[in-house]
Amino acid sequence: REKMAIKVENDEGKYEFASSFPGKGYVINNDMTECVDQAGNEVDGVSFSSDGTSITVTSKYTAYCTLYFSKTESLGKFCKDETNMGTCMANKKSTIGKVENMTSKEVGGMYRYQGIVGVNNWICFGTTDKSKCTTEEGIDKYMYRIIGVTSNGQLALIKETGVKEGNTVYFEWNNKYRRSECGTDGSGCTWEKSTIYNRLNGLCNTNNQNCSGTGEGTSGQTNIFLNSTYYDYLKDDIWLNKISDHKWKYGDTNGNYGNCDGDTIYEIENTFTNNVEAKIGLQYMHDYYYAYPDGNPGNYSTASNAWIHLSKDGNSGISYEWLISRYGVTGENVGTWYVHSNGGVYNDTLSNRNGVRPVFYLKPDVKISPTAGTKDDPFMITN
Repeated sequence: REKMAIKVENDEGKYEFASSFPGKGYVINNDMTECVDQAGNEVDGVSFSSDGTSITVTSKYTAYCTLYFSKTESLGKFCKDETNMGTCMANKKSTIGKVENMTSKEVGGMYRYQGIVGVNNWICFGTTDKSKCTTEEGIDKYMYRIIGVTSNGQLALIKETGVKEGNTVYFEWNNKYRRSECGTDGSGCTWEKSTIYNRLNGLCNTNNQNCSGTGEGTSGQTNIFLNSTYYDYLKDDIWLNKISDHKWKYGDTNGNYGNCDGDTIYEIENTFTNNVEAKIGLQYMHDYYYAYPDGNPGNYSTASNAWIHLSKDGNSGISYEWLISRYGVTGENVGTWYVHSNGGVYNDTLSNRNGVRPVFYLKPDVKISPTAGTKDDPFMITN
C-alpha cells in the first residue's frame, strides 16, 4: 500500500499530479482516501481519477487530502480461484474495487470499467486460439471490451470495432424517418422493429418486413452479426450458448440528453417500459457516459480518450456509432442518438447511416483466464 499527501485549491478545475504517483499497477483506494479543511474537518465533494500515470483531482473546495493506493489486479486474476464469474461475484464482489479500473460499487446496474486509454478490459471471444486474437483481422473479428460485470457474474461486452458487411461499416437504423411512416406515436420505429435490431440478431429473411428488403445481398438487409458469414463463430452453439438472452429496454428520450451525466440518463433509460428479449443489443447512453472516470465525459474535446470511445485507438473503423435509445418523435422526423467522433452525443435521422458496435451479456457460468486483459494479452474464455 502506498500513500501521498496533496493540497487541492478552491476551484472546480482539474489538476494533474504526476510526481510521486505510485504509477501503473496501483489504484486509488477511495475507501481509505480522506480530505479535510484547514481546521481538520472532513470535506466532501473531492473526486479523484487516474490514467495509470497521473492523478486528476476535481474539487469545489480547498482541501488537504491523503490519498491511499492499493496494488491492482486484472479481473481474470481476481477470479482465478473461483469456478466461474457467477461464483466469483457471489464470493468476492465486496472487494471488486481492487480490480484495475473497476468501480468498487454497482454503477447503473453493474460494476464498470472506467478510465481513459490504457484500461485493461480486452477480451477475445469466438476462438480458443490466442494467436488469432491480436492479428489485424483478429482484432476486427474476435476482440471485444468488457463494459462491466453484474452482481450475478454476467460480463457485458462491446465489440471493439464496427460490425461490417463486406466493406460496408455504416448502416441505417431504419429506412423510415418521417412521423407518418412511424405512426403518430412512433411505435413503428422502435428498437424492436428497427432494421439494426433484426440484422444484429439474425432475424432477417424474405418474410421479415422489418428488414425492408428481399433478404438477399447488401441492399436486401441481410444479417450482419448473428448468422452472418464473417462472424461465423456465432453460428456455433459452443459460442452462441455462452451469450445470455437479455431483456433490452427501449423507449424515447427528449430534450438535450446528449449532454448530461451517466446518473441522469440512467434514471431515464432504466425506466423505459418497453423491452424485448434477445441476444444482441447496442450500448445505451448511460453505458457510454459511465465508462468515463466519474460517469461524465465533461469536455468533449477530451472525450475521445476514453476507452469506450469508437475512435480512441484507430481500430474502430467508424466515425459515428448508433446508440440504442431513440430521440423520440420530434416534429416531422424521428431520430436516434449516436456517438460522434469528437466524443459528443447527438441525434440523427433513422435513415442516415452510422456505425454499429454490438453489445451482449455472457452467462454467469463463463470463466476467464488470469491474464492481464491488455490488447496483447487479452482475457480468454476457458470453459
